[in-house]
Amino acid sequence: MIRLRNISKTYHRGGQTIKAVSNVSLDINDGEIFGVIGFSGAGKSTLVRNINLLERPDEGGVVEVNGQDLTKLSARELRKTRSTIGMIFQQFNLMPSRTVIENVIYPLAGKGLSRKEQENKAIALLQKVDLAQRAHAYPSELSGGQKQRVAIARALATNPKILLCDEATSALDPTTTHEILELIKKLNEELHLTIVVITHEMAVVKDICHRVAVMEHGRVVELGDTFSVFANPKEEVTRNFVKAASNLSKADLLAKLPPEQLGMKPGEKLVRLSYLDKTVSEPLISSVSQKFSIIMNILFADVELVTGSPIGGTCGIFSGEKQNIENALQWLRDKNVKVEVLLNA
Repeated sequence: MIRLRNISKTYHRGGQTIKAVSNVSLDINDGEIFGVIGFSGAGKSTLVRNINLLERPDEGGVVEVNGQDLTKLSARELRKTRSTIGMIFQQFNLMPSRTVIENVIYPLAGKGLSRKEQENKAIALLQKVDLAQRAHAYPSELSGGQKQRVAIARALATNPKILLCDEATSALDPTTTHEILELIKKLNEELHLTIVVITHEMAVVKDICHRVAVMEHGRVVELGDTFSVFANPKEEVTRNFVKAASNLSKADLLAKLPPEQLGMKPGEKLVRLSYLDKTVSEPLISSVSQKFSIIMNILFADVELVTGSPIGGTCGIFSGEKQNIENALQWLRDKNVKVEVLLNA
């Protein structure tokens, strides 16, 4: 659905040259939810604004949407094509002087619909985002989550094939964020929308994205299906995202302590186990304890769902006969568990 080739975007400000995006190529499939994650200044928002040419890439960049190169369209053709691309933002961008229904109707001006048809369509969209009851309220009377629902309904008014979400949940609390993400997921399934999610929050990507690109300094440094990228990150920036969202990073602090401060006895090992497989249904800890006559004293664990599959792991102290511990750790590796011995007593 979206094909980007050699996208670069350079700004010239105050005698300085700033390379916001540098030679990025991506393919985003029809009907998928695709995440672009990066810390502030990584270039992700600039990249997404190239998809609908709100920002035009430097010479040589190709932006294809549904097989059509947008960079070669006339201004009139581009306006028509943009109606197939909806966009929602962090700050909602609603018109404060217009009611909810008037905000949703706004993109329908000049589309050949009567006022009644416009109102009927707007109400249907507000029903889809569970906000029809606030149709005649003003934005100032709504919560942040309700404002974003209005923004989503407005973005859907022109029947887009693509929805661009630029930090759409950053201004929302965790509970409201979850509700908006569930709504986006539902719209993806019901309307077969191709959705591009720009975020600096790993929880957003983990909740709904099928694939993810990690950006740093204007470049895509890691790309793949969401589970694989976060279960086995290759790049330092990706590892930092994973650590920031996981309790397992606490193990690195424990590894700096003397073994006796952790109550470890000679021969014991502080071990971090990370699950690399989508099928970790087998009770690994109890199984390994029984098979090899060892004990794992669990210090903490962090397991959550990423696109419906469990990811995370466990940190604890292994105790038992030396050879039994080694055999147990090798058995876990054979089960596609990442084993890190952080400290030996």
